[in-house]
Amino acid sequence: MKGRIAVLKAPRKPFEIEEYDVPDPQPGAIVLRTTMAAICGSDLHRWRGDSSGRPMPARGVVMGHEGIGVVHTLGSGVTTDFAGNQLREGDRVVFSAVFSCLRCRYCLAGDHNYCQSSKLTHHRGAPGEFPYFFGTFGDFVYLTPNQPVWKAPDLLADEVLAPVNCGIGTIMQGLLRGGLTAGQAVVFQGAGGLGLAGTGIAHIYGAHPIIAIDGVPARLQLARELGATHTINLKDYPTSESRIARVKEITAGVGADIVVELVGIGELVPEGMAMLAPDGSFVEIGNIIGAKSEITPSLRARIVGSSMYRPALLPKILELLVRGVETLPFQNIISHKFALADVTEAFEHSEWSGKETDVIRSVLIP
Repeated sequence: MKGRIAVLKAPRKPFEIEEYDVPDPQPGAIVLRTTMAAICGSDLHRWRGDSSGRPMPARGVVMGHEGIGVVHTLGSGVTTDFAGNQLREGDRVVFSAVFSCLRCRYCLAGDHNYCQSSKLTHHRGAPGEFPYFFGTFGDFVYLTPNQPVWKAPDLLADEVLAPVNCGIGTIMQGLLRGGLTAGQAVVFQGAGGLGLAGTGIAHIYGAHPIIAIDGVPARLQLARELGATHTINLKDYPTSESRIARVKEITAGVGADIVVELVGIGELVPEGMAMLAPDGSFVEIGNIIGAKSEITPSLRARIVGSSMYRPALLPKILELLVRGVETLPFQNIISHKFALADVTEAFEHSEWSGKETDVIRSVLIP
């Protein structure tokens, strides 16, 4: 049996679809058949060519790390997921997109997202290298031995699960690093996929008020449906000063307990810090391309960096999503669907840098 993968050979160039034989899994490994793969913001950075410090390899990059799939083949010795549930061919599973060494000081402490040799799904090998299916933008994904997997709850649709192993995991990690608890005021600078998922998670946790900032009305409307108590439209509040004042007004002059930056624009760091209450936390997630900021260090607030997530968070996220599935439309974060063969069109339509797009999050369906 053969399967396809989407390969990016140069920034902003059409993707190339390559075919390879689907390998039998090694002992302890799993071959998944991808059912839905989401386009992450980091994928768009890679496609643009603005990923800091990561030149394009000569053979290109196998793309995609967000996604959901079903078990195609189990390697010998694999009988259960990481929660002890029996695994069979055809079971839907969520897997960690972080492939870590399991041996360094960070892995031993449980911080697999800080692994000294950590690789995202699609950075594990070059096109044409065994086992070929590194990324989720393809028909199959090869999971190496000991890669964390969990059976997906039947209540959750693929549209809810596709961003779990990157976007939702990342925003969950950031909120917890910021100290999220019930009753806290939370601001999301950006209401894309991460900001919207974070809004729903903060709502389930009992945060209040929850404030989403964005310039796209459809995103702000969905933020309200996911639990935002207030939204700030950039077109109505076009200056940093006006947005800071609005957050202070909503929070009765105190400021927010947590502000999460999700856009990657350097100027948003001092703006977000000015929105904080004393002893608040500014959580930086969006700056993955090295944007510069000028700040005045505060004696009253914290700046917390957050990158990816601990894989152990994934089953907790699944539990949260099940709790919110009947009242919160997480599935609507997926706004556009494309066939795998139309991956180039999907990226061109999803692009937001320098223009406005109606896309919240796009997915590819092999």
